[in-house]
Amino acid sequence: MLVAVVLSLLVVVVNGAMSARSEGPSARLAQLAYLDAVRPQIERSTEQGGDLVKARDEAARLGRAGVVRRLDKVVADADAVVRTVRAADVPESMEASHSLLLSTMVIRAYAAARVRDGLGRALGTEPAEPAVTDLARAGEDMATADGTYRLFVETLPAPEGGPPVAMPPSTWLPDGVGWSAAEVSAIVRSLRSTAALAPVHDVGVLLVTTEPAAVANEGASIVLPNVKTLRLQIVVVNTGNEPERRVHVLASLTSDGATDTARDFVDLAPGQRVAVTLGGLRTAAGTASTLTVTAGPVEGETSTDDNTKTIPVVFR
Repeated sequence: MLVAVVLSLLVVVVNGAMSARSEGPSARLAQLAYLDAVRPQIERSTEQGGDLVKARDEAARLGRAGVVRRLDKVVADADAVVRTVRAADVPESMEASHSLLLSTMVIRAYAAARVRDGLGRALGTEPAEPAVTDLARAGEDMATADGTYRLFVETLPAPEGGPPVAMPPSTWLPDGVGWSAAEVSAIVRSLRSTAALAPVHDVGVLLVTTEPAAVANEGASIVLPNVKTLRLQIVVVNTGNEPERRVHVLASLTSDGATDTARDFVDLAPGQRVAVTLGGLRTAAGTASTLTVTAGPVEGETSTDDNTKTIPVVFR
């Protein structure tokens, strides 16, 4: 299906490139402006591919928590590239070419997420087959994205009688090797035989969302509407390789020296993220307050930097 879509885009791109040769200087300037805008994102994407491979190669040393944290950043950066490329000002003559570039970045973002999840599973205690499947599919996705990017470059419109525009090379799968099913199966077996599989206990608070949502920022504080009680959506995560039961999730709101709390308990499998809803925190209008959300720590946890999020709040 994906190949058919890419071939369809290629036909449109070639037709667009032929028509673009007869367009005037203003159209050509618009094309160059578009390419200048997306070039830094292409270079940024290439760096992300290198970071992804480096995380895979250093997975045994980093351990599960380190790998997931590093690849969370790669995934977030890849998603940011997708958003920036999608928002680019695209000349009409380059809409099909732009579709190829955007497809490249979307596929790469999916591949980065698959690698993060696959390596997380590889460094866990669950069966190895899902990890191998995730990593092999990520390899297929990267090969597809590299091919789509080549089509983007090869089909860029060129001025009549002039050379094509030079764009930087960009690959996530150098030489087309390193991510086949056989290769990633060997990687997973190697990871499972290392000391990185010693039990790792590590939970954290990934995200805190308030209900109602913030309406403004005031210095380091967020400004929330003046409501009687505050409700929270909290995402907690287990980045260790051991299941954790009854992880304590505590939210506290301190205003004028008084503290109101809400709490819950949650079970987390290795790599799992769970949304916890806590409500009923009493607020104090017009005063500076402090919202603190903590998950754990759990027994055996040594890295607690991400266990707590503290958010200054003003209700107005």
